[in-house]
Amino acid sequence: MYECRGSGTVHLYIHAMCTTAVPPCAAFCPPTVYPVMAKVVSIAIINPNSSQSMTTALEPILDDLLHPGLQLHYHTGPAGRSPPSVNDSTTSVLSAAHTFEAILPLVTGEDGKRYDAYLVACFSDHPLVGMLREHTPKPVLGIFEASVVQALALGQPFGIVTTGQYWEGALTAGVQRIFGSTDLGGAFVGVQSTGLTARELHDTERGVVTEKIADATSQIVSRGARTIIMGCAGMSGMAEAVHRGGGNRIRVVDAVRSGITVLEGLVRAALPSTQ
Repeated sequence: MYECRGSGTVHLYIHAMCTTAVPPCAAFCPPTVYPVMAKVVSIAIINPNSSQSMTTALEPILDDLLHPGLQLHYHTGPAGRSPPSVNDSTTSVLSAAHTFEAILPLVTGEDGKRYDAYLVACFSDHPLVGMLREHTPKPVLGIFEASVVQALALGQPFGIVTTGQYWEGALTAGVQRIFGSTDLGGAFVGVQSTGLTARELHDTERGVVTEKIADATSQIVSRGARTIIMGCAGMSGMAEAVHRGGGNRIRVVDAVRSGITVLEGLVRAALPSTQ
């Protein structure tokens, strides 16, 4: 592949019939042309629990968001120290403390220069978000905040389908702390749990998981929700189960995908027009 800048617009030439990377090749195999953004945005995705399988499961779900101007890098909480699943206040604090210690060099050290933004992939008012913000001027966002922002932008009452019952109160309190209201002027319907932990979303038989997500969705839709946020990073990619419980007319917000798109937009919005 090669770039052409002669017209003032940067293009990436991808050759389907040969592998040479120099322009003369175009005389023999005309290129397909894709626009390339001058700035490549690099986002670190941080799973603060220690379950590598959860982190690995995100990669194919986010692959279609990738383009020549976006890079995603995955990090998992330290094995043996960070809990395997964040299920309550205690595991939330422990995951933040241990992951912060492990990830700090990626924020403040030489490695930190690789990243333009940081996404904490735990659906909660997670303390790691604030901890990282204290050590970098770059955007740091949790998937909880990002998904609520996108749900509000859709303009319909929204609810959250999440894991254990603990999160029904904790996420409602998180909405109050971050956004200053428990109902956001009637836009926020509430939270409905599936009864599963984040780890059980992947370890339990898929049919059981689908039924529990569908049942929780049906309950929150009956309370007036028309947009559903999948309230756990482990639910990413499970929109079909949500539609099964709420029908095809509801809108589904995948919190991890929300985090990527919001962060990329924040970085690009702050770039000088010359870049």
